[in-house]
Amino acid sequence: MTADSRRTRTLGGLVGALACVIASATFGASPAAADAIRTAEWPLGYLDLPAAQQISTGSGVTVALLDTGVVQGRADLTGQVTAGPDYAGGIEKQGESGWGEHGTCMASIIAGHGRNGGVDGMLGAAPAAHILSVRVIRDDDAPDFGQATSDATPISDGIKYAVDHGAQVISMSLGGEESDAGDDSSAESDAIRYALAHNVVVVAAAGNGATQGNPISYPGGERGVITVAAVDDNGNHANFSTTGWDVSVAAPGVNLPCDAFDADDAYMEGSGTSQATAYVSGVVALLKAENPALTPEQIRTLLETTANAKPGGGRDDRIGFGIVNPVGALQAAKSMSGLQTVPKAGAGVASGHFGYGPTEKVTLGSSGLSGRARAEIGGAVLLAIALVVAMLLLRRPKPPLFEVDIVEFAQPQAPPMPDPRLGSDE
Repeated sequence: MTADSRRTRTLGGLVGALACVIASATFGASPAAADAIRTAEWPLGYLDLPAAQQISTGSGVTVALLDTGVVQGRADLTGQVTAGPDYAGGIEKQGESGWGEHGTCMASIIAGHGRNGGVDGMLGAAPAAHILSVRVIRDDDAPDFGQATSDATPISDGIKYAVDHGAQVISMSLGGEESDAGDDSSAESDAIRYALAHNVVVVAAAGNGATQGNPISYPGGERGVITVAAVDDNGNHANFSTTGWDVSVAAPGVNLPCDAFDADDAYMEGSGTSQATAYVSGVVALLKAENPALTPEQIRTLLETTANAKPGGGRDDRIGFGIVNPVGALQAAKSMSGLQTVPKAGAGVASGHFGYGPTEKVTLGSSGLSGRARAEIGGAVLLAIALVVAMLLLRRPKPPLFEVDIVEFAQPQAPPMPDPRLGSDE
């Protein structure tokens, strides 16, 4: 393919109501001009990734990439990809259009090590990290795109497979609207809970629906997920990047090159929260390699507190707490001790708390009641009051037929819930 031959395609995948869409083009790159690709990787300088890679390269960390598959044998990824199961299925095969286009692109952004001694070709955020490829969606030019997958719940099964096979980070550059999402009872929310309980960091795209009403995108909208928005090379919010309370941080996502699926002398250029998610996943791999004891909650806190270009007030729904800062996060991670607390399941809608409900540290042997114990006692008291009121009502004489007797009760006032956008409890 020559440098003049270009073709435009839309990439992504659809599983039930889950979808991710990104627009891309393919352009040629001869070995002699391969360093032009390195020059086109503006996030390298923008995020100061060479300096970050002087601290950590992601060595020893496995990033599970749940995507459309990763084509084996790409020069920028040699020795760094293990193929896991294919939960998407379909009639397309590796090497054909519709298999591994989007996933190969994301893998090179996360862990590309370049070629010719690493001096040119794609350099990912964590060039020594390992990719575990788990195919859970199809590229949108697959011949059977939109048809049923071979697995009934590919994303949740992919998450569980990744956790059980050594992944420390799960990267999902996918998403879409889901009817049962956000209620803590979907297959995906259960799988994310499983990952968090096993100390696995989950990163997902905010979505590309800013111009279509900003629908909440799942699994990015699930609690405990580090949800990523996209910015351009000026640090401005990308006009397609979905805004919402669930956005944690932002990363580069506009006009970015990555490996093409079909040839080593071809690269793809595109935009989307998919690419932004891949960059953040790579940065998380750097952090896990530098300090393996860090929990998912600590890593999200590190990314948020060290972020650059913070919005007024500290956070907004467009870029979250700001643009990810790999060097700052790595420097802060050096002195942190891992926590033993693990997010627990809790009732209620999604909130500003990390994971599934708020967590608290309780000192063993401490005197007095913990906050949770006080809450349980308070709940029991309210229940007892309600029972007494109900008994009194039952003992009252019945009113005459068609006469309405209205009784108003002053309800106990619950403490105000934290604003989910502020993340004050994280």
